[in-house]
Amino acid sequence: MYFEDFNPSSIYTVAHYDCFVKVDIFYFTLDDIQPSTWLQNIEIIKDTNEVMNNIQRQSMEIIYKPTFAEFEAWRTKFFAYLHEAYRKAMTEEYYYALYCIDKLRLFMSTAWYMASGVQPNTFGDWSKYEGDRSQLKDRQKSLLESWECGRDTIEIINVMRSIVPEFIKVHDILCGILEIENDSEWVNVIVIW
Repeated sequence: MYFEDFNPSSIYTVAHYDCFVKVDIFYFTLDDIQPSTWLQNIEIIKDTNEVMNNIQRQSMEIIYKPTFAEFEAWRTKFFAYLHEAYRKAMTEEYYYALYCIDKLRLFMSTAWYMASGVQPNTFGDWSKYEGDRSQLKDRQKSLLESWECGRDTIEIINVMRSIVPEFIKVHDILCGILEIENDSEWVNVIVIW
């Protein structure tokens, strides 16, 4: 039916069909393709020279471990959205506050993936965190559902307070995985009010 954000100089395009199928198409040169966790579960349609099969085999050997940069980006964005959700709830800017709550849920999903050794989506992408393709545990899915709220300051604050203990737990786990000091006093100053 249409191409989303079609840009002739882009390395990808998204095609939308009338049956609600969406296809993300990426264009790479062979030099651009390197083994990665993203290439572990791809279906190779045609590979005359076995190049992609070799790259996929190498990709299968990669075990995901978050980097310090990923961890730092995750936690500082979590802190920022937590504080912004509070500010917006207090000023009754509910659309923005609820947007921030959604981001907090997304950052928790990201952290749970990082902690379990699963490559998380790029920040902002909710794909495969729900439904049959999700690798979250039932308890984690249940927590995400419990963190729903409406346009009410007290409800929003209560959801934030419910998210914080889970953040503290997974933050501690990620500090252990990365072998970095967990300055819990500093974290508590930021997340507990």
